[in-house]
Amino acid sequence: MAIVVRGDSRHAARHAALHPTALVVSIGEAEGAGDAVVRIRASVRDPALARRMTRAITRALRAAAPGGLPDLPVVRVASRKSFERLRDPLAGAIAVVPVTERNRRSLGPLVESLRASGVAGVQLAWDGRNPSRRAVEASVFAVLEGARATPGRAPVVLAPSESVMESLRILAAVSAR
Repeated sequence: MAIVVRGDSRHAARHAALHPTALVVSIGEAEGAGDAVVRIRASVRDPALARRMTRAITRALRAAAPGGLPDLPVVRVASRKSFERLRDPLAGAIAVVPVTERNRRSLGPLVESLRASGVAGVQLAWDGRNPSRRAVEASVFAVLEGARATPGRAPVVLAPSESVMESLRILAAVSAR
Protein backbone atom coordinates (compact mmCIF):
# COMPACT_ATOMS: atom_id res chain seq x y z
CA MET A 1 0.00 0.00 0.00
CA ALA A 2 1.18 3.53 -0.75
CA ILE A 3 0.01 6.61 1.15
CA VAL A 4 0.77 10.17 0.04
CA VAL A 5 0.35 12.91 2.62
CA ARG A 6 0.70 16.55 1.64
CA GLY A 7 1.64 19.30 4.05
CA ASP A 8 1.27 17.57 7.44
CA SER A 9 4.39 15.67 8.48
CA ARG A 10 2.84 14.56 11.81
CA HIS A 11 -0.06 13.01 9.95
CA ALA A 12 2.42 11.19 7.69
CA ALA A 13 4.35 9.95 10.74
CA ARG A 14 1.12 8.56 12.24
CA HIS A 15 0.39 6.72 8.98
CA ALA A 16 3.93 5.31 8.92
CA ALA A 17 3.52 4.06 12.53
CA LEU A 18 0.09 2.55 11.88
CA HIS A 19 1.09 0.89 8.60
CA PRO A 20 4.72 -0.23 8.97
CA THR A 21 4.71 -2.20 5.70
CA ALA A 22 3.24 0.68 3.67
CA LEU A 23 5.13 3.27 1.69
CA VAL A 24 4.30 6.70 3.14
CA VAL A 25 5.41 9.67 1.05
CA SER A 26 5.19 13.02 2.80
CA ILE A 27 5.27 16.12 0.60
CA GLY A 28 5.60 19.32 2.59
CA GLU A 29 5.93 23.00 1.84
CA ALA A 30 9.16 24.95 2.25
CA GLU A 31 9.65 26.29 5.76
CA GLY A 32 11.96 29.24 5.16
CA ALA A 33 12.87 31.65 2.38
CA GLY A 34 16.09 29.77 1.55
CA ASP A 35 14.47 26.32 1.60
CA ALA A 36 13.49 24.22 -1.36
CA VAL A 37 10.00 24.62 -2.80
CA VAL A 38 8.94 21.18 -1.60
CA ARG A 39 10.23 18.65 0.92
CA ILE A 40 9.87 14.96 0.12
CA ARG A 41 10.31 12.12 2.58
CA ALA A 42 9.55 8.44 2.09
CA SER A 43 8.86 6.34 5.15
CA VAL A 44 9.16 2.56 5.13
CA ARG A 45 10.27 0.10 7.79
CA ASP A 46 13.86 0.00 6.46
CA PRO A 47 15.50 3.45 6.95
CA ALA A 48 18.12 2.78 4.26
CA LEU A 49 15.39 1.91 1.76
CA ALA A 50 13.48 5.06 2.74
CA ARG A 51 16.57 7.20 2.03
CA ARG A 52 17.10 5.51 -1.35
CA MET A 53 13.45 5.99 -2.27
CA THR A 54 13.50 9.65 -1.25
CA ARG A 55 16.60 10.22 -3.40
CA ALA A 56 14.99 8.37 -6.34
CA ILE A 57 11.79 10.44 -6.14
CA THR A 58 13.81 13.65 -5.90
CA ARG A 59 15.95 12.66 -8.91
CA ALA A 60 12.81 11.86 -10.93
CA LEU A 61 11.27 15.23 -10.12
CA ARG A 62 14.49 17.08 -10.97
CA ALA A 63 14.71 15.21 -14.29
CA ALA A 64 11.16 16.26 -15.10
CA ALA A 65 12.06 19.94 -14.73
CA PRO A 66 15.83 20.34 -15.06
CA GLY A 67 17.36 23.58 -13.83
CA GLY A 68 14.21 24.63 -12.04
CA LEU A 69 10.96 25.72 -13.52
CA PRO A 70 10.83 28.64 -15.92
CA ASP A 71 9.08 31.73 -14.63
CA LEU A 72 6.24 31.81 -17.15
CA PRO A 73 3.88 34.77 -17.35
CA VAL A 74 0.33 34.06 -16.21
CA VAL A 75 -2.61 35.56 -18.08
CA ARG A 76 -6.26 35.40 -16.98
CA VAL A 77 -8.56 34.73 -19.94
CA ALA A 78 -12.19 34.78 -18.85
CA SER A 79 -13.91 34.91 -22.22
CA ARG A 80 -13.55 34.85 -25.98
CA LYS A 81 -13.51 38.66 -25.93
CA SER A 82 -10.56 38.77 -23.52
CA PHE A 83 -8.80 36.15 -25.70
CA GLU A 84 -9.12 38.42 -28.74
CA ARG A 85 -7.82 41.38 -26.74
CA LEU A 86 -4.83 39.44 -25.35
CA ARG A 87 -3.91 37.36 -28.38
CA ASP A 88 -0.29 38.62 -28.78
CA PRO A 89 1.07 38.22 -25.22
CA LEU A 90 -0.34 34.70 -24.90
CA ALA A 91 2.49 32.79 -26.59
CA GLY A 92 4.53 30.99 -23.94
CA ALA A 93 2.25 32.08 -21.09
CA ILE A 94 0.08 30.05 -18.76
CA ALA A 95 -3.56 30.88 -19.37
CA VAL A 96 -5.93 30.71 -16.39
CA VAL A 97 -9.55 30.32 -17.44
CA PRO A 98 -12.13 30.76 -14.68
CA VAL A 99 -15.08 28.40 -15.21
CA THR A 100 -18.30 30.39 -14.99
CA GLU A 101 -21.93 29.82 -15.83
CA ARG A 102 -21.54 32.44 -18.54
CA ASN A 103 -18.52 30.94 -20.34
CA ARG A 104 -19.46 27.25 -20.06
CA ARG A 105 -20.77 26.96 -23.62
CA SER A 106 -17.66 28.54 -25.13
CA LEU A 107 -15.19 26.81 -22.80
CA GLY A 108 -14.13 24.16 -25.33
CA PRO A 109 -13.51 26.53 -28.25
CA LEU A 110 -11.80 29.03 -25.94
CA VAL A 111 -9.36 26.43 -24.60
CA GLU A 112 -8.65 25.12 -28.11
CA SER A 113 -8.00 28.68 -29.32
CA LEU A 114 -5.61 29.22 -26.41
CA ARG A 115 -3.75 26.00 -27.16
CA ALA A 116 -3.52 26.93 -30.86
CA SER A 117 -2.16 30.38 -29.96
CA GLY A 118 0.94 28.86 -28.36
CA VAL A 119 0.25 29.06 -24.64
CA ALA A 120 2.50 26.91 -22.46
CA GLY A 121 -0.47 25.53 -20.56
CA VAL A 122 -4.10 26.13 -19.62
CA GLN A 123 -5.55 25.97 -16.12
CA LEU A 124 -9.30 25.74 -15.71
CA ALA A 125 -10.19 27.33 -12.37
CA TRP A 126 -13.30 25.83 -10.81
CA ASP A 127 -13.94 24.96 -7.17
CA GLY A 128 -16.58 22.33 -8.04
CA ARG A 129 -19.35 24.27 -6.33
CA ASN A 130 -19.73 27.70 -7.91
CA PRO A 131 -21.12 27.49 -10.53
CA SER A 132 -22.95 24.30 -9.66
CA ARG A 133 -21.71 20.93 -10.81
CA ARG A 134 -24.88 20.35 -12.77
CA ALA A 135 -24.31 23.56 -14.75
CA VAL A 136 -20.69 23.12 -15.86
CA GLU A 137 -19.34 19.64 -15.12
CA ALA A 138 -20.08 18.26 -18.59
CA SER A 139 -18.35 21.22 -20.26
CA VAL A 140 -15.30 20.97 -18.01
CA PHE A 141 -14.85 17.25 -18.57
CA ALA A 142 -15.39 17.59 -22.33
CA VAL A 143 -12.51 20.10 -22.39
CA LEU A 144 -10.28 17.83 -20.29
CA GLU A 145 -11.04 14.81 -22.49
CA GLY A 146 -10.34 16.85 -25.63
CA ALA A 147 -6.99 17.89 -24.21
CA ARG A 148 -6.16 14.31 -23.25
CA ALA A 149 -6.88 13.24 -26.82
CA THR A 150 -4.28 15.70 -28.17
CA PRO A 151 -1.18 15.10 -26.03
CA GLY A 152 1.26 16.95 -28.31
CA ARG A 153 -0.26 20.33 -27.49
CA ALA A 154 -0.27 22.54 -24.39
CA PRO A 155 -1.40 20.71 -21.24
CA VAL A 156 -4.77 21.49 -19.65
CA VAL A 157 -5.42 21.01 -15.93
CA LEU A 158 -8.33 21.60 -13.58
CA ALA A 159 -7.62 23.45 -10.32
CA PRO A 160 -9.79 24.67 -7.44
CA SER A 161 -8.58 28.27 -7.76
CA GLU A 162 -6.83 30.69 -10.08
CA SER A 163 -3.47 30.18 -8.34
CA VAL A 164 -1.33 28.35 -10.88
CA MET A 165 -0.70 24.74 -9.90
CA GLU A 166 2.94 23.66 -9.66
CA SER A 167 2.02 20.54 -11.62
CA LEU A 168 1.03 22.71 -14.60
CA ARG A 169 4.38 24.49 -14.47
CA ILE A 170 6.12 21.09 -14.50
CA LEU A 171 3.95 19.82 -17.36
CA ALA A 172 4.61 22.99 -19.36
CA ALA A 173 8.39 22.66 -18.79
CA VAL A 174 8.36 19.01 -19.85
CA SER A 175 6.16 19.73 -22.89
CA ALA A 176 8.49 22.53 -24.01
CA ARG A 177 11.40 20.09 -24.38
